[in-house]
Amino acid sequence: MRLRRLVASGCLALVMTAVAGCGLPINSSPQAMPADEMPLALSEPNATVPSVSRILGSIPEEIYLLGPDAQLVARIRYLRPPPTPQEMLDALEAGPSPTELDQGIQSAIPSSANLVAGAATGGNLTVVLDSSFGSPRPGQATYEFAQIVYTVTSLPQVHGVLFEYDGAIILPVVGNGSFATSFVVSRSDYAQLVP
Repeated sequence: MRLRRLVASGCLALVMTAVAGCGLPINSSPQAMPADEMPLALSEPNATVPSVSRILGSIPEEIYLLGPDAQLVARIRYLRPPPTPQEMLDALEAGPSPTELDQGIQSAIPSSANLVAGAATGGNLTVVLDSSFGSPRPGQATYEFAQIVYTVTSLPQVHGVLFEYDGAIILPVVGNGSFATSFVVSRSDYAQLVP
């Protein structure tokens, strides 16, 4: 029993010696750190720091906005895996970030829009449009539909999109500015809007 205490005391003394020798100061209150001792990652205002969403296990997904040249541009949003069509639409509704706005990136989706992911059948997703789409601004309908189609078809299970408005399936406007010839549209219907 005495031998065990002696060994334990020796181990404790060894650990205390190692901790004391590591050079970390022990203060009872916070102390200012000189600027020349500050780690670069903490001192640089634009240092790359993982976002909270990445830390929480989110994955990157592409939503589509409009670049300064009125072409579709993919932008990354971090969503919980596996993302649902509704989560993709919610991310699209949120629009460009302040940084993206500074870069001239915009959205044709009305800020008051409430896009709802409806039924998904055979790889085709129905997107329910609200009254904010009843009278799109001139020339904007093509971009509104294109942003939605490209965003939801970023998901591997969605290949085509149908649009429902006021209880009925409608023919959307496609990339050339005319009405679609089919109720189901896909990325190929908006190919001229991609650089």
